[in-house]
Amino acid sequence: MPIRFAPAVMSLFGLALAWRALSDLGGWESGAGRLISIGALLLGLVTFGSIVLHQFQKGALRETFENPQLRVLPACLTVGLMLLSALLAPHMPRLANIMIWIAALSHFTLLAWLINGWFRGGLPLETVSPVWFIPVVGNIVVPVGAMASGEVMLAWFGFSIGIVLWLMLLPIVFFRLIHGKPIPEELESTQMVLVAPPAIGSVSWSLLAGDQAVVPGAVLLSVAVFLMLTLIPMVLRVISRPFVPANWAFGFPLAALSTGLATYSILLERDILMGVGLVILLLVSALILWALIGSARILLKS
Repeated sequence: MPIRFAPAVMSLFGLALAWRALSDLGGWESGAGRLISIGALLLGLVTFGSIVLHQFQKGALRETFENPQLRVLPACLTVGLMLLSALLAPHMPRLANIMIWIAALSHFTLLAWLINGWFRGGLPLETVSPVWFIPVVGNIVVPVGAMASGEVMLAWFGFSIGIVLWLMLLPIVFFRLIHGKPIPEELESTQMVLVAPPAIGSVSWSLLAGDQAVVPGAVLLSVAVFLMLTLIPMVLRVISRPFVPANWAFGFPLAALSTGLATYSILLERDILMGVGLVILLLVSALILWALIGSARILLKS
């Protein structure tokens, strides 16, 4: 499976975590929810393995790192490993601990290499994309796996890098979207990545600060909700067209948002947030099913 499907790894593991989180935080056991979570986990593992194997084909890895649009996508795999470590932590704590360290160190290395390339300058404005947030989002995801394994310092290190770089990159991406050429239709769905940093940031903050400092996390969650609402017209345009691999960008941000809403429904004692989180979770589950069917059709034709 080509690297352009890498966001599917984040989306599937994110969906599995979201279903588990809402079941635990909502205090209800759902057989259907458990099956969806397990199914998403298994599909994520298959997708991850398929993409890694494809990169060993002749010229595939070189093409990935020489293409300005593709070179950020390996970050989806390191983020996927972070999410997988959180999924495995309750059942295989030692493996989860090893996995979060491998994922985090690999991600830090990839991000440092990418930033070094960006600092050389000369990049046309049109090469800037919301997809650039994926390496930054990865740092914000570190606490999701690290706190589950008791690695508090690693969690703070990753979160600190991610949240600061997100604030630095955000105006650049907004400038590109506002003043640059329109994003091609086949990449328009990547705008949903804008929701991911504040959404997963609110979840990570809750893991780091608990109920001692709720306000920063609530602010991040509010930003994520607002951005999602502004992007609804884009979602309607995209789902009216034939499926393209970039549409996997819908999965992880919305799964993270549903988890954040459920988390803060407990911290803020607002049941309505749990209800909204469940609605978004059902929506993203449907979108991921749509993406799975669309991906299968593309792969069968190729």
